[in-house]
Amino acid sequence: MFPKAAVFLLPCLTLCTALSAFAQGTERGGGAGRETLTASRLPNNAQSTARIEAARKLANDDVVLTRVWSFFCTPTNYNTPGPPVEPMKVFDNLYEIPSSTRQQTTVWAITTRDGIILLDSGDHAPDDLLASMRRVGLDPAQVKYILLGHGHGDHYAGASVFQERYGTRVGTTAADWDLIHPPGAPADAGNQTPRPQRDLVLEEGRPIVLGEQTVHVVAIPGHTAGSLGFIFAVTDNGQRHAAGLFGGTILDQGRIPVDGLNQYVRSIAHFLDVATKMKVDVEIQNHALFDDTPGRLAKLAARRPGEPNPFLMSTDKYVKFWTVVSECIRAEVARR
Repeated sequence: MFPKAAVFLLPCLTLCTALSAFAQGTERGGGAGRETLTASRLPNNAQSTARIEAARKLANDDVVLTRVWSFFCTPTNYNTPGPPVEPMKVFDNLYEIPSSTRQQTTVWAITTRDGIILLDSGDHAPDDLLASMRRVGLDPAQVKYILLGHGHGDHYAGASVFQERYGTRVGTTAADWDLIHPPGAPADAGNQTPRPQRDLVLEEGRPIVLGEQTVHVVAIPGHTAGSLGFIFAVTDNGQRHAAGLFGGTILDQGRIPVDGLNQYVRSIAHFLDVATKMKVDVEIQNHALFDDTPGRLAKLAARRPGEPNPFLMSTDKYVKFWTVVSECIRAEVARR
């Protein structure tokens, strides 16, 4: 287990039942007529304003960090469709596979000598995901593992297809397996997202290893009780880097109870503690709508020899990235 992990997880235990019950839906948002906004429209006070300004100072006019600040510290409609993107090779051993323009849901494929690891398995239309993989030269039959950032349907939609067709192992936490298969839930029917069969139980401190690749698992409860972050190695023209995916981003702060938001803030701090130790210098998202993934993919497509990979950022900037998110969440708590 990572350092301090046991201490970190104890405060979550009292929240897990409440968070699991709350998180039965997906990030789609609430009922008819309800705004789907990141920050709430509650009035600011001295404490929330101070948090917002702290986040703004961290962003310091950096284009990427200012985008993160604007997305989370001001009410932003997270269901506004993003620009369509093409599947693309991002690093020597990492591919971006688009799933949905709504919330820019994205699957990431890690290639190894012994097969492929997918981080999430898409929002809908699994056959579209399979076709996108084939377009960049990836064989879906070689997918050995699907690791879920959290147990919502817009992240596991294709998992059952991989299980049935290719025998792929699917992993999430015990808490989020219970979210996917709650006691007494009816069998899949109608337009309900097909659920993968219970399989691997992921835990912090127990990495997934395939070939030469090790995917480190980090517990980040908050969005759901069993949300996870992943840290793993990528190479760019043979040069090694560490990629981080925070797989349980809260898009709609207004729907989360204060205890859940506070747990989320603790999870960000915990993830950054691990990311700093592992020198993460690549930022990717499974909801790639606030980190300018489409813009970075366009820069990557136009990249010339010798130019840096646009998905690289210093570890210090990576820490600032998620600290900006944390300060915006703290502002929401202060508004309550």
